Formats: sequence, C-alpha cells, structure tokens
Amino acid sequence: MNDELESQLSALKVRPLPPEWRAQILGHLPQPRVPETRRAPPRWLMAGWGLAWAAVIALHFSTPATPHSNERTPPAISVNALQQRAELMQSLLAFN
Repeated sequence: MNDELESQLSALKVRPLPPEWRAQILGHLPQPRVPETRRAPPRWLMAGWGLAWAAVIALHFSTPATPHSNERTPPAISVNALQQRAELMQSLLAFN
C-alpha cells in the first residue's frame, strides 16, 4: 500500500504557489527582531562600580569627621626659649 501511495505522489507535479499567497502567508508571521547594540558597559562592570562606590560611602560615614589621634597642640614656648632665639638671631645678623 505504501508503494502505491508513493507512486501516486511521485506522479503529481509540483506547482509553484502564486506570489500573492506567499506574501499573504508571510505577512502574518512575526518579523524577526534586529538585535539592538548596547551602548552601556557590561553588567559585571556596573556591579563592580556600584560596590566600589558603596564601599567609599560606607567608609566615609564610618570614619569621624576630625581624627582625634592626629590633633596636635603647639608646644608651649617658654620665655627663656624666646630670649635665646632672639639672641641667636642677633648674633646671626651681626655676621652679615
């Protein structure tokens, strides 16, 4: 039975479809989308930048505004030290 069917199918002539049918059939199919090119950096890079900025902000708010360990008061200058300095300056100026 398959041989009979195959012989009947092979005896049929293939006729081309009319162009209007082709346009009508293809008109109902969704058109393939053209992929858009991305202008943004890769996501892993954006995530890295975000983490870096989050670390900077966290460190900024976790440190004190004025560090107490680096505060220095000027040394107290005694009257004797000022007199010695003045004498030294006078002796240096005398040589010029």
